Amino acid sequence: MREELAFAPHRHHFCRDALYDVFRLLAREHRIVWMPSFHCGMEVRAAVDAGLTPRYYRLRGDLSIDEDDLAMRLRESPGPVLLIHYFGFAQPAAPRIAAPVVEDCSHAFLSRDGDVAVGTHGVAAAFSLYKTCGTAEGGAMRTALATVAPRMPLVAWDAEVAAARKRRRDARGAGVAVDDLARRLETRVEVSWRRIFEGPWRYGEGISRLSLALVERMDPCEIVERRRANYVRLLELVALEQGDPVFAALPEGCCPLYLPLFVRDRTAVMLRMQSRGVEPFVFGLFHHPTLPVDEFPESKRMREEILCLPIHHQLGERELRRVAEAMAP
Repeated sequence: MREELAFAPHRHHFCRDALYDVFRLLAREHRIVWMPSFHCGMEVRAAVDAGLTPRYYRLRGDLSIDEDDLAMRLRESPGPVLLIHYFGFAQPAAPRIAAPVVEDCSHAFLSRDGDVAVGTHGVAAAFSLYKTCGTAEGGAMRTALATVAPRMPLVAWDAEVAAARKRRRDARGAGVAVDDLARRLETRVEVSWRRIFEGPWRYGEGISRLSLALVERMDPCEIVERRRANYVRLLELVALEQGDPVFAALPEGCCPLYLPLFVRDRTAVMLRMQSRGVEPFVFGLFHHPTLPVDEFPESKRMREEILCLPIHHQLGERELRRVAEAMAP
């Protein structure tokens, strides 16, 4: 894993810290930044906190960038562009955008676009080590911009403890009535919204020494191979009527973070899965308050229907079958 870490040498506590540092540098010369209309909100807030004004461009139904729409907007108001490699799948437009590009690779650490590592096209790229590797925290950045101040590592011993606590929290849904889970979900949604948009953030911390040591001991080839195999296998196990794959195929080199599906009545499906002890994930539940929602109907569907099923490298056949069975009515 050391070779992959050398590719993005700047270490951060989370990916959002890396993005904040990049946006601060860009804010010296730019006033606005172009953001995808489908986002989680943290990347937009990092830009706002750094002094930039977010504006938005359109995505197609398969989450690829509408390049004509973006080009038109850039002609009217030039500025840097943030693109997101959703769920580990490379954005095909990355090398063609005629503006400074910041690549949000928080879903795409270890992914490649054919023979090219994801995160090499822009002036900077930010990665999330903890999402792919399962540590308690960890972000990284590759940049061709001015030197970024080094982040001192945190001296923390509890990376594995924190991860274990999260697993216990996620498992608490097993055997719980769906109505009780629905009430818990409402509370989680409220808390998450406040955490993303209202709660105080501390920028500038580094990754803990323990998390970094754990990442360095992992085998990147094994992670990619297992995730790809689990993606293909779970897609075989899930009935087609239960959800439509967001991506029609798994490209060569892609290290998928989840199996994302368009699912009707997503909340009901998610609660049913939680009651059976399986924790799916939702990305982009919230849009930043500055987004003109009605202008981007495609993104509205993404926020309301995409459900991400776990396919991480520690899952085997038994766990994959359990995920598929939990999703079934």
